[in-house]
Amino acid sequence: MEATAGLSCSPVSYSWGVYQSHFLLEDIFKGTSQPVLSFVGTLATGTLYLFGILSGRLAERFGFRTMLSIGSLFLVLSLVLASFATEVWHLLLTQGFMFGLGSSIAFFPAVSLPSQWFDKRRSIATGVAMSGSGIGGFIFAIAVGKLLVTVDFRWTLRIIALIVLVSMSVVILLVRVRIPPKPRGGTDWSVFKDSRFILLLIMGLFANFGFFVPYIFLPSYGVKQIGLTLEQGSFILSITNLGSAAGRIALGMGADQYFGTINMLTICMLTGAMCVLVWWPFTDSFGNLLSFGFVSAFFSGGFASMMPVVMAGLFGVERLPSLMGTLYTTSAVGTVAGSPVAGAIIDAEGWIPAMIYTGCLTLTSITFLLIVRFMASRKIFTRI
Repeated sequence: MEATAGLSCSPVSYSWGVYQSHFLLEDIFKGTSQPVLSFVGTLATGTLYLFGILSGRLAERFGFRTMLSIGSLFLVLSLVLASFATEVWHLLLTQGFMFGLGSSIAFFPAVSLPSQWFDKRRSIATGVAMSGSGIGGFIFAIAVGKLLVTVDFRWTLRIIALIVLVSMSVVILLVRVRIPPKPRGGTDWSVFKDSRFILLLIMGLFANFGFFVPYIFLPSYGVKQIGLTLEQGSFILSITNLGSAAGRIALGMGADQYFGTINMLTICMLTGAMCVLVWWPFTDSFGNLLSFGFVSAFFSGGFASMMPVVMAGLFGVERLPSLMGTLYTTSAVGTVAGSPVAGAIIDAEGWIPAMIYTGCLTLTSITFLLIVRFMASRKIFTRI
């Protein structure tokens, strides 16, 4: 059920690169630059993050099913309204802001549920739930790529809206809560006195500057630098999302059975950064770029699925919706600004500097995570 919710929230965040490539190739919005178009995709994800703290608290106050219903309404309506866009700012308001708001309202209640039902297998349970975003990105990237060359982008958006409506209706019918929400009288600021929480907030801020860059730009890179078709570019993005889904499940299993959640999160982020820095610059063919997309997303997917488990392990599950919301809210700056900055670097300096920017910001975020890791235990080879 949680995986289905993640799937329904992914038609923009994890497939925007296909729309962006199509808009640039066909020059649908005359003269619009790559950084401006990329801002639509990052605005959707950034809005999802920005309203996370509010969404989490509302879920604790009014219940998960209510918030999922409201979020679903925003998701469907945003895509339908976007199908009538004639200017880029119309997309920014609908497919960007409005879709992101609906995603935020629906996503945080859904992603918090696995931690209520699982203890020993919490990492893999959360990984399976979070894999919905990757699976959704896999499905929607292929579907959008096919639809854009078969019908226009307007009918593409309307068809995707219908799919979201059906899938979210299933989620709303099946949702079950083990720990009932407990309304709180005011904001609980005590967690901000915990240095581990502050370090994780800073880590999330830096990490999200680079997290979505491959998802936004891989199709454009394939089309412009390698000479691929739009359908090939959309297929690469779909396989990238499939890698993310596989990583969220497989790395969750590894965290539960062998490494521990914080160790696994560190491994994921370090490997993902190395892929961007030492592999992406040398991708010069369809197969090479396809492999890079799958492997890099396999490990970056672990970042997305491990964070709720790390937070639950450190601070408990009862406040998890609002704590995750706070984490994602502080990450919103990096999420919104990261890809447009990368796009501006690409336009001004080329692709290699943008790859260095992406990888180095991820490496910077790891330093804060390592502090949390060694606050838990100074032993290197221990399961944390």
